[in-house]
Amino acid sequence: MESKGKVLFLTTIDVTIYAFLIPHMKLLKDMGYEVEAACSNVGFTKRIEEEGFKVYNLPFNRNPFNISNIKAVLRLYQIMKANNYVMLHTHTPVASFIGRIVGKIVGIPHIVYTAHGFHFHEYGSSFKNFVYFRLEKFAGRFTDVLITINNDDYKVAVEKKMVPHGKVVYIKGVGVDAEKFDPEKYDSEVYEHYRKKFGFKDDDFVIIDIAEFIKRKNLYSLIEAFSRVLTYDESAKLLIVGDGTLFNKISDMLENKKLKGKVILPGRRSDIPELLYMSNLFAFTSIHEGLPKSVMEAMAMEKPVVAYNIRGVRDLVEDGVNGFLVPFGDIESFADKIIYLMDNPEVAKETGKRGREKILKEFSLDKVIKDMKKLYKEILEDGKSE
Repeated sequence: MESKGKVLFLTTIDVTIYAFLIPHMKLLKDMGYEVEAACSNVGFTKRIEEEGFKVYNLPFNRNPFNISNIKAVLRLYQIMKANNYVMLHTHTPVASFIGRIVGKIVGIPHIVYTAHGFHFHEYGSSFKNFVYFRLEKFAGRFTDVLITINNDDYKVAVEKKMVPHGKVVYIKGVGVDAEKFDPEKYDSEVYEHYRKKFGFKDDDFVIIDIAEFIKRKNLYSLIEAFSRVLTYDESAKLLIVGDGTLFNKISDMLENKKLKGKVILPGRRSDIPELLYMSNLFAFTSIHEGLPKSVMEAMAMEKPVVAYNIRGVRDLVEDGVNGFLVPFGDIESFADKIIYLMDNPEVAKETGKRGREKILKEFSLDKVIKDMKKLYKEILEDGKSE
């Protein structure tokens, strides 16, 4: 089949594409488009290529003031100029800011930007919020379609006219694979194997979080809350899955607090469904999010969620229904909600079941892909992006 044209997916780092965007790229490929990617290589480029997509590596840096971003601009301009893309779909702040401007200069007909949570938010400093808002407003001039993935961002984008010459669309995240993350697929053997693997007893209450070890994920707050839970019940264990710049600092903190053996840091893992399956509760203390996929995955696996009441999370968690939302920074209340679910296993079980029901109804990958197909068709084939 002859290609309908080329589409470029642009992110700051390649892990974003590999972890979240492959199904969206495959969708466009199935629709008849040739799909390519451009990003900085942090170890996932080969895997993206194995999925069937050409990848251009750019020297992007998450720090917007890093000089390597200037080199990335020049290389990106060359790539865009040479390939005559019919659509650019950008993700992540640095790549999206640069990419939309370069894309407009080159003359790409359709420029789409998915905001995975604006960097200005309710718990950000006034100065940072002002700067990030102005940058988003500026880049919005070069945007045809802005996709927001939570209600809060959608309302702000519409009210503040973030894309004066385009339109704002609300799509419920990147979707979670509800077939892969299905507790019915796993059994007692998996449960026992993983409990044994991590040295957990059958009656240990295992709290899990899946997060990058960065400031935004606020893991210090989670560890403080867990310390209070541990004082109440020594059978509690905490598993924090992930890696990042703060990994060593947090590991040292656990050593100082004598929490080694109680808090386990297994690093980055690919067996997330199994880890969730053998856990009792998902805890989430992030400062700001778009629509956290880890929370969706936990809900799909029927785990009750205790989280701070922040943007994006409140789209997923209904307080007292499929989890608990705690006022941001209230460590004592956070610990109390965990203890309540520890003491009420039947409540925890029903809470988890309602979580999966919500995912299936609103946030499954199948549903999101249908919504994205409709949007891509409007943009690329029906001429409705303006």
